Amino acid sequence: MGIITNEQGKHLVDTGFLRANNLPALEVTGGCICCHLDDFAERVEEITSTFHPQVLFAESVGSCTDLVATVIKPLADYRRISAQPASLSVFTDSRLLLRWLRGQEMPFSEGVVYIFKKQIEETGLLVINKIDLLTKEDAREVQRLASVRYPEKRVRPQNSFMCDQVADWLALIQSDTLLLPAESLDLDYDAYAQGEEKFAWVDREYRVIFTENTQSKQLARAIRDLADVLVDHGVCIAHLKCLIKSEELAARINMTGEDSRSDTLKPQLEWVSQLPAGKVQFIVNIMVEGELAVVEEALDKIVRKNLTQSGIQLTELARFSRVPGYPKPTMRIGTIQPGKI
Repeated sequence: MGIITNEQGKHLVDTGFLRANNLPALEVTGGCICCHLDDFAERVEEITSTFHPQVLFAESVGSCTDLVATVIKPLADYRRISAQPASLSVFTDSRLLLRWLRGQEMPFSEGVVYIFKKQIEETGLLVINKIDLLTKEDAREVQRLASVRYPEKRVRPQNSFMCDQVADWLALIQSDTLLLPAESLDLDYDAYAQGEEKFAWVDREYRVIFTENTQSKQLARAIRDLADVLVDHGVCIAHLKCLIKSEELAARINMTGEDSRSDTLKPQLEWVSQLPAGKVQFIVNIMVEGELAVVEEALDKIVRKNLTQSGIQLTELARFSRVPGYPKPTMRIGTIQPGKI
């Protein structure tokens, strides 16, 4: 197995976590794979020749769509890479999808919701993820509504923390050729761009040295405070990811705007609070709909307050921030051509 991660950022929590668990992982950073198709194709060839995986998983940036026209068809028809696309799964948060299907107000703006709708429209397999976070009644409702709204799609509810359910998904995508869509989206690139430009990405990488066993509690508090402050500042969290890696262990912390801050983070932060004195790598990836400056200021203030001023030795190793521009795919194969490219 091989994995290619993708993000608008540069210092990826997901890549670090996968490698810490001895999984072969390469990455395409600084933009989506459709706009960095040559980089993506090179990563495919590199991971194939180095690790010889039988199965290769590739993700796309959470704000990306139009993958059939800009990735799947170009790779199949022109690049002729050794690993050919076999399926396209779209994972959606069950709580967010249920709100959408019920016609309730969404937490994101109209442009972002447009991308959300198009991502679902494009897929052959809609995975309703985090199904365990719904009541049994709501879980049945979201599956029923999704099947009615998208009768042509395979709809699969899933709890991706359950190994057997992930195994069933893997078996499905390897056995059903209908899960690779053939039709390019009818996509308004101006509307797509209006959604993309609402997002901001902020990455930071730190080296943290605890000189006392109790200081790790301050790192846990910093993560919790950051989630609270971002919400209080009115930004909508698409993801807040952290990697805390010591010489022995690595932990990945993740939350979205749909998560209850206290309920979601509390069990994840217990491990962080118990870290002994020593050195850890700390990486933060933030994707929000909101102002970039607000996120950067909040992060820097929280880090100073909870870490630097607590006597913890902190060194910032890298930082990166980005607001995407107009999507410019390397190649697009479809009946409707995007404008301004």
